[in-house]
Amino acid sequence: TYTPGSVFKVVTTAAAIENIPDLDSRTFTCDGSVVINGNQINCLATHGQIDFKTALSHSCNVVFGELAVELGEEKMTAMANQMGFNASFEFDGIHTAKSVYQVKDASDDALAWSGIGQYTDLANPMHMAILMGAVANGGTPVLPHFVDSITTSFGLVTHMGYPQEGERMLSASTADRLKGYLRNNVSSYYGDNLFPSGMEVCAKTGTAEVGEGKAPTGWMIGFSANSSTPYAFAVAVEEGSSGIGSAGSVASAVLNRLAA
Repeated sequence: TYTPGSVFKVVTTAAAIENIPDLDSRTFTCDGSVVINGNQINCLATHGQIDFKTALSHSCNVVFGELAVELGEEKMTAMANQMGFNASFEFDGIHTAKSVYQVKDASDDALAWSGIGQYTDLANPMHMAILMGAVANGGTPVLPHFVDSITTSFGLVTHMGYPQEGERMLSASTADRLKGYLRNNVSSYYGDNLFPSGMEVCAKTGTAEVGEGKAPTGWMIGFSANSSTPYAFAVAVEEGSSGIGSAGSVASAVLNRLAA
């Protein structure tokens, strides 16, 4: 598992969708940093006056830190658990390491950092790929399998892999809104030119801080909204650069190869 950084903002976004009715009509202010509980939360830019869609596409730490505090420990934890954190997934006899979201009795500044994907947050890339598949699939995940089939030397098929649905992670309406936000990230900010034409990729990047003097973990998670290319993905690059620069280039190469 890895510190997720800003890819965790998909969880904060889902919690905000379900608990903040005026989310899309609000105007947020980013002055480059905000002080919460005496501790400074820094952003990579001074975004000024922005709406929520822009806050997500530009990955504004100020907005998401403040949203996490507004939502509170219980609502943030409930959504994280619903989306598969603090649980293991099993397929083909393999159990994944748990993604972790634990904010019990956390201070407001710690809660703010958790909503940005820092604090003690951890994410398993396989879980994040499953989660992205769930968003693409209207809220219900399809669990992956490694083995398609096993055939003996006599031509007898002794095992067939088949897709299995997991427990619903999101309501259909929340999944649909989140899908729209993630599509906007690519079309308005990352650039559709990264991916094959017509694939309609929806994605979120992350640049996770892992300790002073250490290179960050670069992330990109997402999926294709085109039903003819039903791919979901999660890329985590150890000792990377930015999410778009390291993980984004890997996701781009893989999806372009699949489309070739």
